[in-house]
Amino acid sequence: MADVVLKNVTKVYEGGTVAVRNADIEVKDKEFLVLVGPSGCGKSTTLRMIAGLEEITEGELYIDNEFVNNVSPKNRNIAMVFQNYALYPHMTVAENMGFGLKLRKYKKAQIKERVNEAAEILGITDLLDRKPKALSGGQRQRVAVGRAIVRHPKVFLFDEPLSNLDAKLRVQMRTEISKLHQKLEATMIYVTHDQTEAMTMGDRIVIMKDGDIHQIDTPLHLYNHPANKFVAGFIGSPAMNFIDGKIIREDGLYFLDEANTVRIKVFNQHEDALAKYIDKEITAGIRPESIHHPSTAKAESMDEIEVTLDVIEPMGNEIFIYFAITGSNCIARIAAIEEPEMGQKMQLYVDAAKMHYFDKETEEAILK
Repeated sequence: MADVVLKNVTKVYEGGTVAVRNADIEVKDKEFLVLVGPSGCGKSTTLRMIAGLEEITEGELYIDNEFVNNVSPKNRNIAMVFQNYALYPHMTVAENMGFGLKLRKYKKAQIKERVNEAAEILGITDLLDRKPKALSGGQRQRVAVGRAIVRHPKVFLFDEPLSNLDAKLRVQMRTEISKLHQKLEATMIYVTHDQTEAMTMGDRIVIMKDGDIHQIDTPLHLYNHPANKFVAGFIGSPAMNFIDGKIIREDGLYFLDEANTVRIKVFNQHEDALAKYIDKEITAGIRPESIHHPSTAKAESMDEIEVTLDVIEPMGNEIFIYFAITGSNCIARIAAIEEPEMGQKMQLYVDAAKMHYFDKETEEAILK
């Protein structure tokens, strides 16, 4: 396999639209890297530049230490799995999987050997004589992946390969792709708009928005240490709650919301970073899972707030409750210990140690 390096890669379309701006990414050999972000963020364009399907406007691209800006897609030794599978309807599964090798003048015996090998890995040996119309969506996706495997490429590229599948099949297929990565020990670059896919599959994740890279890190570090408000809100489900307010000093430092309805003591280890923001407007962030029912609030860093419940969603072993703070709609994931009612007032506990704070103007994280 191989590493992939992008150095200040930029893509500008006719008319001056910048799709990707100064992308610096180093994909390590055998790494599973995920590009994630909202629609139009530039993730698929980045993948297509790596594949050679889009020209690079500025910057340098290296695959296995080879400069490939001007190398044609077929000579880059990469394999791409598309969203729509792109299978030939008149060919069998075996013919679809081996077609690329046939174009490259491989011998029939070698093609058959590689197709059988890939089919065995993917568990589709019994489908080799069928045509795509006789396959389910998940089976077609396996065939598309098998077509990539038979090429023995240096790099696998996946462009939202699971977006056409139903929710249950998506979970199954993302597990299978992760297992495939471990089995092949391959370098894989995967594009998705689904942050759950990114968090569960990637060794590292590239967060993109409006053509810019906002952060590259491991899933756990992105979750615990987002670089800015956008990353904090994008990673995690349900999304992080944001509350505008300021830092005040009383018998210590506190976060006070704009309407003076919520006051949360600043965690001791956060005081130094927040001292320079006293009496300045900032945005506080707290994840729904860091807000607790009183019976489960055991940490010393817990601080009490009172809220009025707007919406309640029972989820089995937990309950999602919705409420407003200073006009911001917030959500908490609490243990299903009681059955609250809409409109009732409820005491909740916020874990101050897990609060995030963002500069109001730059939206950069204050706690580093």
